[in-house]
Amino acid sequence: MADNKFLPKLSQNLLEILNDDEYYDITIEVGNDPYVKVFRAHMVILNYRSLYLRRILSTNKKNDDGILVHIKLPNILPETFSVILRYIYGGTLLLEECDNLDIIKILIAANELSLQELIPYLQSFLIENKSNWMKQNFNLIYQTSFEYDSFSDLQKFCTEFISKEPQKIFNSSDFTSISEKSLISLIQHDNLQLSQVQVWEHVLKWGIAQNPELSSDISSYSNEDFNVLKKTLQKCIPFVKFTKFTSKEFLNKVYPFKKIIAEELCDNLVTHFLDNDCNSYKFAAEKEHNIVYENEEHIENDVAQYNLGQYYRYGKGVEKNEVKAFEYYKKSADQGYLNAQFQLGYCYDKGIGIEVNKAKAFEYYKIAAEKGHYIAQYNLGILCKCGGGTRKDLEKSIYWFQKAAENGHDVAQYYLGWCYEHGDGVKKNDVKAFVYYKKSADQGYLKAQSQLGYCYDNGIGTEVNKARAFKYYEIAAEKGQNNAQNNLGILYEKGEGTEKDLEKAIYWFQKAAENGYNAAQYNLGGCYEYGIGVEKNDAKAFEYYKKSADQGYLNAQFQLGYCYDNGIGTEANKAKAFELYKIAAGKHPFAQYNLGVFYETGKGLEKDLEKAIYWFQKALQNKY
Repeated sequence: MADNKFLPKLSQNLLEILNDDEYYDITIEVGNDPYVKVFRAHMVILNYRSLYLRRILSTNKKNDDGILVHIKLPNILPETFSVILRYIYGGTLLLEECDNLDIIKILIAANELSLQELIPYLQSFLIENKSNWMKQNFNLIYQTSFEYDSFSDLQKFCTEFISKEPQKIFNSSDFTSISEKSLISLIQHDNLQLSQVQVWEHVLKWGIAQNPELSSDISSYSNEDFNVLKKTLQKCIPFVKFTKFTSKEFLNKVYPFKKIIAEELCDNLVTHFLDNDCNSYKFAAEKEHNIVYENEEHIENDVAQYNLGQYYRYGKGVEKNEVKAFEYYKKSADQGYLNAQFQLGYCYDKGIGIEVNKAKAFEYYKIAAEKGHYIAQYNLGILCKCGGGTRKDLEKSIYWFQKAAENGHDVAQYYLGWCYEHGDGVKKNDVKAFVYYKKSADQGYLKAQSQLGYCYDNGIGTEVNKARAFKYYEIAAEKGQNNAQNNLGILYEKGEGTEKDLEKAIYWFQKAAENGYNAAQYNLGGCYEYGIGVEKNDAKAFEYYKKSADQGYLNAQFQLGYCYDNGIGTEANKAKAFELYKIAAGKHPFAQYNLGVFYETGKGLEKDLEKAIYWFQKALQNKY
């Protein structure tokens, strides 16, 4: 049975060591000028009491010449560190003697110093003993709690309080200074006692406040202004429950800001409100041009015509009719409505309601692109690259990709990254490739997230960082990106960027292989051939090599030839081995060498020493 009656004496003795001026071996400079204080301490105690200090001290070993180790903690106040240091030595905290604000500072310091046991204790103390004070100083507590991920108990306290009294934060003078993370946590709360219209208005208020150059009058906004606001609110908008609006609220409050909402979401919302209120198109016409008509054939408002086009195109509330959709897009486009001009180009491009006409597609894309429509800019770049409706022009293609990328088009950003990585239409530049991949990945574009992982994995445009490669591969892999799944499996197999885990390596190889990814099928074949993470099984190895080789994967073609050559997982068949070596020999040095051996020895075929020498030389040239 443990007896703790001597712990107070131990605590007292350790505090006496702290106050001793003779045996210390480290000095700690705490605070910033002019509030700086130097503390004396002992490395052995700090090492075992704080993971953060242990990491710092591991790179600041004491020299043999007797010079003391000296470290700095500029982000902590001296009076706060004094309390923390006594806790580190003596294991006691006299919180009743501390001001409420000082307890918050101690909590933040404990988090910085990785004193994990203190963080839940201090949060619990505040909630149980200082809840009234925290409610009176709510903005401070709210912002502090969401600034640190480990303050989950305080975050829960805040969100529960806000759900009951939302105006405490929304109407405060500090509302626009809260963090993005705090705002998202607030607006996604299921029990928030605030209408979604009010939520939307506050989100807009916050977004505009983050960009002082933006006017509160949206009628003066340029495309660039809308793009700035869109970028600011891109992570917040998905949490606004637009479907709880009425049609009138949507048209009055949301539709004027349609340029900051993802086009697909905006289209879906329009369709949603049409399903609930087909007269909303007529309401739009009345609102914008004061024209009220009895039925759709008389609608002359450009926005309403465009929306009717959307309605017929997707068959919402009416029978799907792409010809009618095209007609309404054209009526709207002829009045200069930007989205309709783009959609008309898209109809001509893809043959929606009209025959494919790349020249017309190019014409309407160009009109919309010059007005700043970034999808039109990207599509125009594709036509310029492929020569659709115009002559091939890589320079113009890159120009329009850049325009779309500057306006935040994630696919254009990814494609520009690809162009810079491969030198397609631009001078090869790995750094620029990395920059564009990252911009696209940060917006959630799946291929870019996988490619960014590849850049970190192989040092393309940045330093090799296997941990970051793992992070981005994992993000993309969990969304079903085959290449990322395969590469994630490789990192698990090698233990790079994460702990080695052959079970997880096999899992991700299988996920990608099931989706038909040839490299993963090849890797899985290797695992079964050599018993890596699975029981050795030559028949399965052969099966996966064949699946991969049938898709033209070079390494698998060689390996399948090797299986036929040596009877691995199948009966030996020199003729098939020979044919596969010939297929792979164009680029595979081992296949070149083995083909040379076949010609040298005959192996059931006619000898041909001239060809044998040719393939041996090819293999040597390729550093066999």
